[in-house]
Amino acid sequence: METSPASESVATDILVASDTSNANFWKVWSANSFSNLGDGLYQVTLPLLAAQLTRSPALIAALGVMSSLPWLIFALQAGSIVDRSDRRKIMLRVNGGRLLILSALTLAVMMGYASLPMLYIAVLLLGIGETLVDTALTSIVPSVVSKERLTWANARLTAAQTVTNTFIGPPLAGYLAGLGFAIATGSSTLMYLAAGLALLMMRGSFRVQAQADLQTRQQFWAHVTEGLRFLWKDRLIRDLTLFTASMNLFWSGWGVLTVLYAVKPGPMGLSEFEYGVFLTAMAIGGLLGSAICERLQKSFGMRNALALDFVGTILLVGVPALTTNPFAVGAAAFFAGMGATIWVILVASIRQRLVPAELLGRVYSASRFISWGIGPIGAMLAGFVAELWGIRTMFAIGGVASIGLLLLFLSLVSPQMLASSESSSSQT
Repeated sequence: METSPASESVATDILVASDTSNANFWKVWSANSFSNLGDGLYQVTLPLLAAQLTRSPALIAALGVMSSLPWLIFALQAGSIVDRSDRRKIMLRVNGGRLLILSALTLAVMMGYASLPMLYIAVLLLGIGETLVDTALTSIVPSVVSKERLTWANARLTAAQTVTNTFIGPPLAGYLAGLGFAIATGSSTLMYLAAGLALLMMRGSFRVQAQADLQTRQQFWAHVTEGLRFLWKDRLIRDLTLFTASMNLFWSGWGVLTVLYAVKPGPMGLSEFEYGVFLTAMAIGGLLGSAICERLQKSFGMRNALALDFVGTILLVGVPALTTNPFAVGAAAFFAGMGATIWVILVASIRQRLVPAELLGRVYSASRFISWGIGPIGAMLAGFVAELWGIRTMFAIGGVASIGLLLLFLSLVSPQMLASSESSSSQT
């Protein structure tokens, strides 16, 4: 892939890997860790709070719909904003917005005014913030590490996300929710404050100045959709995005309904705290995946490493259809977490190598628009199937369909395609 003149000029506007940029990476890492702990706390607390307000699978699923809807309605705009702005400042401003939203929700819970519509609005706004922060995070990585260290950096960022979002966050949220829901949401607020302080300590400019003429800048929609067009023309990035979306169809169903399946009076019979501990199985798997990702890729090849995510998805949604044993379901979640983490690290590195710096935010958001934008559809379908035939039937359908996805992946994505992406020069 040839480097365009625009992307060549970008190089002078982005910080290269140096002592300063290495320091900036660890500040990004710290901010990412704190904000993901905040995410992990509210993402478990709010469904638990919703389950206190209703036992309807459809209404609980609606919370998941509102959480993932921003990737469908705002992802492309988020990419355009990130590619036009200083990426650090975007993350800083979003953390400020999160502080306000969760502070207001905490006050409402304390006063006894919490309701399902209020929770729907809160997760929608927090989800919009997530589209901006996640896009800015993945776009800023090539600015603070060298091309050769992209997989290294992505592994450490993903490990931090796993530990904070799904290892520490769920059991801590379950414990704090047992003490009081306002304590749990208030603790999440403090995490976003700490993330903002870490971002304030970064030095340098993280705005990409692409050499675009005034007419192009004025064509807002063309700028917004350019990443989507780039993604669709690149077969490897397109195929990986579509496979991610297909798996997320079933992950979203699992995510929105497991709280009803696992927590009393659900068939698994767990308490709120036990539910939080149960979710850490996925986090432990994710942590292992981040630790062994590079070694696994070198030993068994990238395609085999990526295929583990499909196997994990099969187990994640298939095992609960067969048993309510918490240890068996937890083991499935462990393997799913490992496979998903490996997929995220490797796909992120592929994208960062193949996409020009001035397009990275928009291509990432276009990928999330497709792969995470399907989340509301998956959540709605899961709620519909569960209402009619039960949650276990929904799990069974997902397990069988995921087997078909694995076979399709092995037939469409060759080791040669993936090897060529590793040898491609970065466009940052």
